[in-house]
Amino acid sequence: MDALKKWDKLRGSSVAILGAGISGNGASALLTELGWDHKIYDEQRRAFTEEEARACSFVICSPGFKKDHSWRILAKDCGKEIVTETDFAACYTKSKIIAITGTNGKTTMATFLSHLYKINGSSAIATGNIGLPLSQALANGLDSETTVFLETSSFQAEDLKYIKPETVIWTNFEGDHLDHHKSKREYFYAKAKLLKLAQGGKVLIGKSVQDYAKLIGFDLPEQCQLVERVKRDCFSDQKDHFLGTYPQSENISIAFEYSKLVGVQEEIFKKAVLTYQPEPHRLQKLETIGKATFWNDSKSTNLSSTLSACKNFSGNLFWIGGGRKKGGLIEEFAQKIKPFVNRAFLIGETGEALTRIFKKDGLPATFCESLELAIKKAFSKVTNKTNILFSPGFASFDSFSDYADRGNSFINHVLDLKKITSMTTHNIFT
Repeated sequence: MDALKKWDKLRGSSVAILGAGISGNGASALLTELGWDHKIYDEQRRAFTEEEARACSFVICSPGFKKDHSWRILAKDCGKEIVTETDFAACYTKSKIIAITGTNGKTTMATFLSHLYKINGSSAIATGNIGLPLSQALANGLDSETTVFLETSSFQAEDLKYIKPETVIWTNFEGDHLDHHKSKREYFYAKAKLLKLAQGGKVLIGKSVQDYAKLIGFDLPEQCQLVERVKRDCFSDQKDHFLGTYPQSENISIAFEYSKLVGVQEEIFKKAVLTYQPEPHRLQKLETIGKATFWNDSKSTNLSSTLSACKNFSGNLFWIGGGRKKGGLIEEFAQKIKPFVNRAFLIGETGEALTRIFKKDGLPATFCESLELAIKKAFSKVTNKTNILFSPGFASFDSFSDYADRGNSFINHVLDLKKITSMTTHNIFT
């Protein structure tokens, strides 16, 4: 790989890593394994100055840094190449890489396909945006015979240039991360970077990807294969199976098409479906307390994901949501979710605005100062069989470190509520 020759020529100078999060620490672990000097720069600890920029060989940038971030501009002004942790790591592995992107369901796709390979007797791992950087997997000793299912966010995709995935899977497309990308179109183009990088020419896309490409006049590469979403009878023995929910039940068509491409028998595919265990905080049924059943969908951080979650329920549905805005129109969000819920309990930075919009439109809504209070308030309003869905629809960073922290908090508060109600009645919260 030509990139390796480039990196070898730069080994005499230190590498600058921008960001001390999971991605930055993963890059650091790989550089340490390679015996390459490097420094991590973080706005809370060590600043990236002009002197540091001139001294480094190149920059590995964590995905949270926008293109107009002052440190990125400084690196460019000093003539330094900026690469992502994923792109750099991809240069150091011979493993087959299957890049997976999409607005919703990409984590499930990556972990399901990894599970499918293992059921089929092959070695596989899910990495990337899922929480295990590719660089960290390499530092841990990734075997070259292990297939990598790489969950790729738009943040990670927009700077890619070296990675050569054998296959690209783009499940679906809706507007998201408009606080990072300037527009929905820019968000699309960031993900579209992957399409021209597919080494084996295999590209599977969902219909919403094709629809938006047509809308903006984007010419999809000839190797793109559209996968129509059809209902598959894989859940006859488990009607409540997670992969039978929306949109997973649609995305499973793409997974099935991919499995045919790599020669997996249909019976093996069905077995993988029925034995798959979803990642935490994704439409997870927690507890039934009295007439209320609580669901944890903390991983939902955008409108389309929350709408998808709501579509899985019939009957009385109370929604707990809100958080930090990621761009887009709150009014549009409220209008689209309103038909699916009977009551709303709102939290976080967007909570008060959503409460006002819902009340104006006649939907009972309550702003709550904390997630714990929202749970108690929702439970107090239950008079008949009700699903209480925590599917925030917004980022968690206003109150929690990430969606997992937010989800764990929800779980703990629900369990506390269960303990309390075992000793008293739920009228205590009215």
